[in-house]
Amino acid sequence: MSFLLAFRNLLLSAIYISAIALAAVLLYQTLQQAQQQPKLASIKELIPTMTSTVTATASAADPLTDFPTVVAATPVAGSINPGPVAPAVSVNPGVPPGPAPVGVDTDTPLLDEPVIVTQTDQTHPKTGRYVAAWVPPNFGGGARESFEANKDVLDEISPFWYTTGDNGSLYGTRDDQLVQLAREHNILVIPTINNVGNYDIVVGVLADPQIRTRHVQNIVDEVLARNYDGIDIDYESLDISVREDFSAFMIELSQALHAHSKLLSVAVHAKDRDDGGLGGFQDWAVLGEHVDRFRIMTYDYHWRGGGPGPVAPLYWVQSVAEYARTQVDPSKIFIGIPFYGYDWPPTGNARGLPWGDIEDLIDEEDLTVNLMQRNSSGRVDESWFRYPSDEGMREVWFMTSDGLESKLDLVQRMDLAGVAIWRIGYERPEYWDVIRRKLVQDPVLVQRSINPLLPEH
Repeated sequence: MSFLLAFRNLLLSAIYISAIALAAVLLYQTLQQAQQQPKLASIKELIPTMTSTVTATASAADPLTDFPTVVAATPVAGSINPGPVAPAVSVNPGVPPGPAPVGVDTDTPLLDEPVIVTQTDQTHPKTGRYVAAWVPPNFGGGARESFEANKDVLDEISPFWYTTGDNGSLYGTRDDQLVQLAREHNILVIPTINNVGNYDIVVGVLADPQIRTRHVQNIVDEVLARNYDGIDIDYESLDISVREDFSAFMIELSQALHAHSKLLSVAVHAKDRDDGGLGGFQDWAVLGEHVDRFRIMTYDYHWRGGGPGPVAPLYWVQSVAEYARTQVDPSKIFIGIPFYGYDWPPTGNARGLPWGDIEDLIDEEDLTVNLMQRNSSGRVDESWFRYPSDEGMREVWFMTSDGLESKLDLVQRMDLAGVAIWRIGYERPEYWDVIRRKLVQDPVLVQRSINPLLPEH
């Protein structure tokens, strides 16, 4: 009997080792084919486990005040940041423009003809997890430098380019040269359409089936005309009464984009129950079924309009992620990462700060920086300090490198798709060191190849 048991264990060990070896060979061959294959027919072939979604919590839009709601720039050949911005324009001339956002000149002619960019061979994620980032509309504020320094690990960018009119038309800015630059470095381009600063503008669009269908068609036309890889929807702070309308819109948009092998991403408010907070109008179970990226805005736990405290405490991020896994395929879930901090006055609204400004404050005032590892609710992993001002003592909170590492640990432990950064250009440079160290060595790709070959998988 003992001989049979020993033989059985030896046989299982041999099978396990063979499975690992076979998985390694298959993974190597797959990577070789990805490098040699001239072009795949569909983006979905490149990401078989990623058929959905996007991110958000309190506001993916403008935690810092340098972010205009609507701008437009006519692309200049050879220039990513063309300088003075032109008035914003309607990008769907066949549809009569509705009321324009403040400062938009609807009589301005359409932007120049699209530059058709051949899509490069793509293997994503570049690391064991996806690294996505929102980009400011003019590629400024340090975003260009951050992009250049970290394009080796960036999988996709979402320039904050578009807003909508009440008749479903699109307004905003676009930059074919940025699309070209991203393509050259194997980075997907999934621009964002937002309603920030004019939240209710989309309510009528979502509620009217005819206008909603027109809005979907305008989006698809723009994605195809500019050769984007997909689109990111960041419609925020809507009343729960629009829940069914928002779901209907996302389903219709998903079907229309997927018909052309394009991706749909959604930014969602963070919540740990269905009717929680600002995200009550977002039905995660429905959205998760139809989108390709589900980006949760897990930041602004303490926000500019409230009192000071951690921006994205780990215990809260974990609670949101645990709920998300019950509603959405984990392979679609992106955890939002704040690359900014907040500076609160004694009373009133905070101002958002990029790391460079935080560092200047620390150096100029010779300040002591405190670390909150835990509080009564659990792990926090954020830094804070106070400093005197004419108004009284101000208080600053921001993410540490250790805090970023703990969030990446969470993503790995829960086997989520990756992270979505708001936004590149604001960050402490050491953040990227953490991303490389944690994600480049992430064994998830090999493990996922092995799992189907193992018993009970």
